[in-house]
Amino acid sequence: MKRSSLKIKTIAVALAMGMILSASACGKKKEEETTTSEETTTETTPMVTVPTTEATTTLMEYGSTLAPNDQSVSWTEESMDPKVMYVNITSGYLKVRKGPGTDYEQVGSLTANMQVIVVAKTDTNWYKTQDGFYVSGDYLSLTQGG
Repeated sequence: MKRSSLKIKTIAVALAMGMILSASACGKKKEEETTTSEETTTETTPMVTVPTTEATTTLMEYGSTLAPNDQSVSWTEESMDPKVMYVNITSGYLKVRKGPGTDYEQVGSLTANMQVIVVAKTDTNWYKTQDGFYVSGDYLSLTQGG
């Protein structure tokens, strides 16, 4: 009988310890969940309410996001009211460049009939897009397909 009494006491103590550990772990888990929830709320709120001030350019017509053009301007261009123009090519694509000429780095490309908003024109017939990059005026028109 002593053995079965000892087994019962051991099981009872083990169950009691398990309940105590479970109860204390539940309390800690709730604190962690609350903290996590508060951290998530704290991070989410500034993202929604505080506008981003860092300058980045999203070039939707180029199909990617690019940093602002870092090319130093060493040419003359005449500003104009923003105007929609269309890519007028019969095959391939029109290269978008950092400056007004084929010797400048290509940063993207446009396909036939895509719209481009231009804001300036150089004396060499290159147009500056609203995103600060350049396309050749030889392949732009004021009408789609024209």
